[in-house]
Amino acid sequence: MKTRLLVAQAFAIATFCPFSNPSTAAPADWPQRPVRVIVPFSSGSGLDVLARAFAEQLATQTHQTFVVENRDGAGGGIGSVAVARSAPDGYTLLFTAHSPFASAPYIKDGPTYDPVKDFTPITKVAQTPMLLVSAASGALKSFDEVIRYVKANPGKLSYASSGVGTPSHLHMEVVKQTVGLDIQAVPYKSTGQAMTDLIGGQVALYMPSYPAALPQLRAGQIRALAIGSATRSPEFPNVPTLAEALRRPQLRASVWYGYLGPKGMPGEVVSRIDIEVSKAAQSPRVRQLMKTIGSDPDIVGPVNFGKQIATDAKDSQELLGRLGIARGVQDGQRN
Repeated sequence: MKTRLLVAQAFAIATFCPFSNPSTAAPADWPQRPVRVIVPFSSGSGLDVLARAFAEQLATQTHQTFVVENRDGAGGGIGSVAVARSAPDGYTLLFTAHSPFASAPYIKDGPTYDPVKDFTPITKVAQTPMLLVSAASGALKSFDEVIRYVKANPGKLSYASSGVGTPSHLHMEVVKQTVGLDIQAVPYKSTGQAMTDLIGGQVALYMPSYPAALPQLRAGQIRALAIGSATRSPEFPNVPTLAEALRRPQLRASVWYGYLGPKGMPGEVVSRIDIEVSKAAQSPRVRQLMKTIGSDPDIVGPVNFGKQIATDAKDSQELLGRLGIARGVQDGQRN
């Protein structure tokens, strides 16, 4: 477990209670003591950097101590389970990307928790596109070239993923199924290892998140072939969207970032956190960081955020089933 403490001044945590309406409940007198926010991935990631920017801004707004803690492992499962088992009192929060909620619990041998029943959605704050990339020194210079090569040489091209069931794996599988490409997946334990082998030519393609690809992209070590957002990136206007490249107007490849807590948290506390987070997301420091790491602000409150989590879970289960890597129905059921 990698832990870093950021002593700023406060933030809040609470959870959506299905018997209370956060939009009409009176704001809670919160926070009155330090709040712990768990990031279920390693320090230095785009998610972690954004969590700490929010921490600083929320500290300014709430005048309390705020602690950010990294609990990496099991595809985000270790940190997520820690939050699920914590007291629903508004002082333990999960700031996460979507994979521990959209796919990890539904994979064979994955963490056993229910992303819908075991947590309280609070606020979604950002949407981050995936980026399909190749090595700058490689022969593949466009998405059309990838399609032509794979069609002529089925099974000979490989792509890196950050592990089975991660967004870099599942989004690439969607691309493969959409076009009918025969490309072999090579799982890696970390984004850094995958990127190193991509640059070195051991694998031909990789689809990491936009923030994960930016340093190597700006350094000229990798080439962007397509981006998973709805529109092209202002920083790389010549890179087509996946929707353009695949001629599928509705196709997207992205991940969300958001706040959740353990189940059973008071609705009035969730309402207060939702208000504070939404305010923080509009601050210059947070907006500038989102722009820097390539994330788009996307503020969604607890009710609609919960609906999105349920939809993502259903879609992922169907895709994992088609890929043959889904947990068995009986194994995946929980009360």
